[in-house]
Amino acid sequence: MEYFSTIHIHQPIFDRFKKSIKNERLAHSYLFYGSEGTAKEATAIELAKALNCTDTISRPCDKCPTCIKISNLNHPDVQFIFPTSTNWTSEDIAARTKKKATNPYARIEFVGNTTIKIDRIRELKNQAKYAPYEASKRLIIISEADQMSRESANAFLKLLEEPPLSLIIILITTEINSLLDTIRSRCQKIYFPLLKISEALNVIKNYHEIDPALEKMVRISNANLKVVFDNVDRVVDEKRRQVYEYLRAVASGNPYLLMESVENIVRVRDKNYLMEVLNLITLWFRDALHSASLGPDADLINVDFHEEMGNFVKAYSRSNFEIIFNDIEHAISNVHRNIYSPLLLTVLGIRIKKNLFRS
Repeated sequence: MEYFSTIHIHQPIFDRFKKSIKNERLAHSYLFYGSEGTAKEATAIELAKALNCTDTISRPCDKCPTCIKISNLNHPDVQFIFPTSTNWTSEDIAARTKKKATNPYARIEFVGNTTIKIDRIRELKNQAKYAPYEASKRLIIISEADQMSRESANAFLKLLEEPPLSLIIILITTEINSLLDTIRSRCQKIYFPLLKISEALNVIKNYHEIDPALEKMVRISNANLKVVFDNVDRVVDEKRRQVYEYLRAVASGNPYLLMESVENIVRVRDKNYLMEVLNLITLWFRDALHSASLGPDADLINVDFHEEMGNFVKAYSRSNFEIIFNDIEHAISNVHRNIYSPLLLTVLGIRIKKNLFRS
């Protein structure tokens, strides 16, 4: 029996699961963690299909009724859970589930304050008591698991402590340290590294024709699939221009310029948009660090900002990049905690300014 023969990303991870399946050594609970856009959710869905596929030669086959149901996220034995808002209707949740089924590498759109509620966890615990309806393995996949409320997390811990033999739980997060220690310790952890550019393009070509503009977007996003699919029908250069103006305002130390720049960014009241901006700020400083270290030979992501990057590095090559990266990561974490966006960007700007040292 062959497993995952048609999948061409994260080979070490899929090889690990292939070995576990063949040796019947699967864990009861896994924690998929790592940077955003590294195909963690899609991998969980592929594993669910492989464990329950009915083909006798290669699994998953993507053709049998079981694979099709799981791909469509409507199999009774495979639960795909994500944070919801109190004002979402069942139609809102169904629409997001359908969109995720259409493209498991894309982002689920979160609007407003979202969380994984205690009622949903109780429902999962009740379902887990019973044997699978159709499949050989029941799977619970929880995306953005760090958004469980403390009440939900404590209730979920009971399920982790005594899981039924036929159940596999997969928690997915970009914020592993936001999970309870007791939850982390009961899961087998699997780290998802950043995708290679070639791996990301292998995924994207199944959904869009690859052209130079799209390939450029993949490089700019550092192969973050969620960012790519967010922007494939939008113009990413506008955000990059906003990032450049924001950093100019930060470097100037002028609070009025900073306030104006922040207002331009937060005018789009979308958590995903803010995340994209913060990711682009990270990429800017990554380019600056490489350019400061390697000089003209540095391979820049922001290649069409070559002159601006050169001027920035000439002025600030002695900056404390490590602390700046930590400050941006802290800001990204605060987006998940629903911190007020203008305050978040203003505080980040002040912190970056403190660590920008002129050459």
